[in-house]
Amino acid sequence: MKNNKSLNVLGCVPMTLNTLLELAEESQSFFSFNILKNIPVEINELFAPNKNWNITNLNAYELSLQFKKKDEFAFSVVGVNSKESVFNWFKAKSEITKGQFINLIHPTSYVSPSVILSNGIQLESLSTIAARSSIGFGVNIKRNCSLGHHCEIGDYVTINPGVTLSSFVKVGVNTMIGSGVSVKNDISIGKNCIIGVGSVVVKNIPDNSVAYGNPCVVKANNV
Repeated sequence: MKNNKSLNVLGCVPMTLNTLLELAEESQSFFSFNILKNIPVEINELFAPNKNWNITNLNAYELSLQFKKKDEFAFSVVGVNSKESVFNWFKAKSEITKGQFINLIHPTSYVSPSVILSNGIQLESLSTIAARSSIGFGVNIKRNCSLGHHCEIGDYVTINPGVTLSSFVKVGVNTMIGSGVSVKNDISIGKNCIIGVGSVVVKNIPDNSVAYGNPCVVKANNV
């Protein structure tokens, strides 16, 4: 059944916008979108809209005048600190709340009934979240990811395609985990970290780290 409401999309990253809107269509049957940019971003050839979509591009001031408590929101930004910065910017302008952000979960993904989900989560296709895990606000989990039981994922985390987290893994706020990363049991990854593509994490990673390799080691500070 077609969803007659519009989804308000905060931020505009052309190379990921199609993925977000397709997820919104497939998971909750949205076909109408308001794309709201807090900074000038050109929607270039990387964005190829579906013929079914009714897309309205409004600047931040225009759309902030129309916000209502019943409106629903999603993020179209990725990167360390990016989602939090965008949310805080719009909240200051319009007083939107975290409760207005909806979860977009692809129908081919599985979330255990005992998982605790916050708001603003995007879970792409063919991913699994096992029992007793918790997922924070504004988390992106890309396709083909596996999160074991009792994992704790902080707010604004981005988990890229093909990541495997074993059980009892903790990931701090604003961290980005690169494609194909594997993390063993009982590992903690701090806040504001970047874990490089294909890394194998076998030891705890402190806050504000850029780390990569097999085994994964800290290479620089992310400050």
